[in-house]
Order: sequence, then C-alpha cells, then structure tokens
Amino acid sequence: MKKAESKFYYNPKTLRYERVRISIFNISVTFLSLALFGFAFFVGLVFLQNYLIQSPLERALREENEALKTHQTILASRLEAGNGLLSELKERDRLFYAEIFSTERDSETGVDPDQDEILLAGIPEFHGWADKLGEKLKTASKNAYAWDYIFRQKASVRKEDLKMLKSAPTMVPMEDFEVEKLVSGFGIRINPFHKGKYQHSGVDLAAPSGSRVLAGGPGRVIMISNNNLVAGYGNYIEIDHGYGYITRYAHLRDILVHYGQTIKEGQPIGTVGMSGGVIAPHLHYEVLKDGEKMDPVRFMLSGLTTAKYDLMVKAGKKMNQSLD
Repeated sequence: MKKAESKFYYNPKTLRYERVRISIFNISVTFLSLALFGFAFFVGLVFLQNYLIQSPLERALREENEALKTHQTILASRLEAGNGLLSELKERDRLFYAEIFSTERDSETGVDPDQDEILLAGIPEFHGWADKLGEKLKTASKNAYAWDYIFRQKASVRKEDLKMLKSAPTMVPMEDFEVEKLVSGFGIRINPFHKGKYQHSGVDLAAPSGSRVLAGGPGRVIMISNNNLVAGYGNYIEIDHGYGYITRYAHLRDILVHYGQTIKEGQPIGTVGMSGGVIAPHLHYEVLKDGEKMDPVRFMLSGLTTAKYDLMVKAGKKMNQSLD
C-alpha cells in the first residue's frame, strides 16, 4: 500500500522547507464552507421542487388560488348582494310577524360570518361558507314563495275584512300572563265537584284574587251579571266585538265597567275572584262566534312568541280537572 505523501511549504523566515501541519482554523474554514455549500444546495432543491416542478394537484390548487384572487371583487359583490337579500328577507319577515302577532319572532341561533371572514378563508372553508350561503338563500326564497302563495291563495284579505280582523278578540285577557297560568283548556275535562267528565266551554287562567282582567279585543259591554250563588259563572261580563264575536269573563271579584260601555283592547274590565262555582281563584274565559263556543286558545295570539304559543296549545290539550 502506497504511503500518503507529506506536503511541504517554503518558510522565508527560516529559509527552509517545512512540513505542512493541519490546523484547527483550516479545519473550521473547510467545514464551514462545506456546510454553506450544502445549505445552498438544499435551498436550491426545495425551490426547484416547489416552484419549478409541480404535481398535478399542486398545479390545480395554484390555478384555483389565482382564480380566487383574480375574481375576489366579483365574489365580494355577490356575497354582499346575497347577504343584503337575506337581511331584507329577514327584516320583512320580522315586520310581518310583528304586525300579525303583535310580538317579536323567536331569535335565531347560530352566528354567521362576515364578508371579510369568508373572503379571507382558505379554499375548503370558502367553499363551505359559499354552500351554506347558497342553502340559506334557497331556504329563504322557498319560504318567501310559500308564504306568498298562502297569503295570496289561502289567506287573502279584502279591505272590507280588515275592520273585522282588528275587532277579533286576539289578546290574552289577563295582566302579566304566563303560559303556566292556563291550567285547564277547552273540551272534555273532569268536573272538580262530581269528578265526572263534561264539556268545559272555555279556558281557566289561574291568578291571585284581585289580578286585573283585560278585554280580549275592542267592543261594547252587553252583559253584566252580579250573582251571589255558589254555582254557575258567578260575577261575569260579556263583550260584543262585532261580526258575531262575543267574549265572556266569569268568576270575577270586581266589575270595573258598566253596561253599554265602549271598550278598548287590553282595557281593564274586572279582577279575578272566586264567585260562582269554583274551587280556586281564576278567570274562566270563553269566546263565542255566532253563538257557538270556540276554543279561546285559537284566538289568544297577540303578544305571544311562537314558542310560548306552542306551549300554551299543548297545555290547553291536557286532559285534567278544571277549576269550575
């Protein structure tokens, strides 16, 4: 095996050739040079891989990203128009609901992103928001067409019918009403005295004695009865609302109106009591149309949200014992 040759250099100070010795400085410079070369080579490979050599998926994603950037203005305008349409439909629906039922619609759950959040989202998130917005627009349009059809074909109202609708007794006839106060509904119920089933002709609204009773709608007092018998309706009032509608308020303690008096909707007309045949203080409320007794829950709409009205309907359907 050939022995490695030694290297010499001429030293002008000693005027002699001397053997070249390996120094730490030379080793460090050599290692650093190799490291810098390796790093530069690695960066070049990464640049070549990422920007010069592209897979089909990378190429498609880059083209889609460039398209989104190019058409950002168009997307922003479409999003703005879509959100504007949704806001307009929601506002119209809110105003219509408040006009019909005299209360606000139940608030919606969930939080929608703003326009900037959508536009700045990544591609998967952007497509998700776009799909959700499209579905909301479809649902809003479908609901709008459905309500439009219902009110044009099924519930159209003539101008001459507006006065009749405004005269209908649609208000809950009790101050500070809560759904839990409806303790017995219209229909077959259990009599509190003989425990047999009978036709309960109204609804029983429980309240402390002396609570104010309100008129369910505008009209004129056509009946006032003061009865000391421990049976029947006891002290009660009847109001004629016109167009065949009459409301009856029974088992009162005090009567605050007189015969023939013109009454406004929501006006206090009496107080809750225990007159007549009852087992607890409450208001027995009836609605009659052309002499036929109707379920008052169908008319007690004003001031109640959809959720509260649904609860009241369920409470009115329970088979339980009435209070009179």
